[in-house]
Order: sequence, then C-alpha cells, then structure tokens
Amino acid sequence: MPRTVRVNHRIFIGAPPSAVRAQFADLYHHIETNVHPKLKFEVLAQEPGRARFTQEVKLLGLKQRDVFERTIAGDGSIHDVSVEGFNKGGSLDFSFIPTRMQGKEGTEVDITIRLPVPPLLGWLAPVLEKQVRREVTAAALEDKYDLEQRGYRPAS
Repeated sequence: MPRTVRVNHRIFIGAPPSAVRAQFADLYHHIETNVHPKLKFEVLAQEPGRARFTQEVKLLGLKQRDVFERTIAGDGSIHDVSVEGFNKGGSLDFSFIPTRMQGKEGTEVDITIRLPVPPLLGWLAPVLEKQVRREVTAAALEDKYDLEQRGYRPAS
C-alpha cells in the first residue's frame, strides 16, 4: 500500500457558509482574480455539482500538474480527487461549518489534503508534509482575504 501524507487545516472566515461554499467552488473566479498566485487552474468541464480541471503547483521545487475531478455534495462540501498526474490518487476535501467566533458569525472551513508519497521516496514524507501544511495555510488565508476583504460576489 502506498504511503500517504495527510494534512488537515481549519480556518474561520467571517462570511456566511453559502458565500464561502460558493467562493471555494467557483473555479472561474479563482482563475480570473488570481486568488492563489502560486496555483494555476484550467477548467476542462463543469456542470452543476461536478467539474474537471487541471491544477499546477510547485512543491519541493518540482512543478506538478494534475487533473482533478470535483464533486460537490448536497451539503456544499467539496471533494477533489487527482485522476491523472503527479499526485494521482491524492485528494482535497473541504467542509463548511456555520460558526460564531468572538461574537462574529461566519464559517469554519475544514480542509483535508491527502497526497501519495512517490515510491522509494518515503523518507521525503516529513518534508512533503511540512511543505503541504505551509501551502494549505497560505491558500486558506488567500481565500479568507478574498471573502472578507475583496468581497467575493458569485457570478450571476
């Protein structure tokens, strides 16, 4: 069984769950406003509740390109799985929980990333985990900024 790196991150975003879910699911918005400068997305197909897209990122100095298939559940949670590319079999999961923090209504976003460790490179797992943790923290803060400061508005 291949070894996997698993990283979980939670962040509070001061916006209603419906807006946060919509922003996280809106690939075109992420592309057009460059929400994540270190990530490059291309939408290959999209329909209600599903999408297929490419994502390029640099991890551990290596440019990685993956094709992801996305499913959005009835509760708005998002499940992305890499079906082709460097991280084939890896996944990203996002769930959105209505929360009150310091008297402010908002959304707690729970992000879980699972990435396969390349065969014979198991010794890299701790370094990969640290890099993924750093990148997911930065990306979550970019989404938080987009929602709280920039003021995400869903496309009509």
